[in-house]
Amino acid sequence: MALTRAKIAVFVDGCFWHGCSEHGVTPKHNRDWWISKIEATQRRDLRKDRELEERGWQVIHIWEHEAATDAAERVVHEWLKRTRRS
Repeated sequence: MALTRAKIAVFVDGCFWHGCSEHGVTPKHNRDWWISKIEATQRRDLRKDRELEERGWQVIHIWEHEAATDAAERVVHEWLKRTRRS
């Protein structure tokens, strides 16, 4: 989700595809391939985050297992911080 006025990019990351340290699991079949695939996804995420941050965007990652209310609070907090006028 892109909140363009505040330059906030919100990503909801799946535990499996993005390698959640709490809930991510590595399949038993084709294990090496899956490890490589998930590590590539993590590298891509870091690269994408850096590119956005270099352009002035705030990046927020929400894990799929995170409570929706907690995630919403983080986004609202950042929205208010970036849109309030001094």
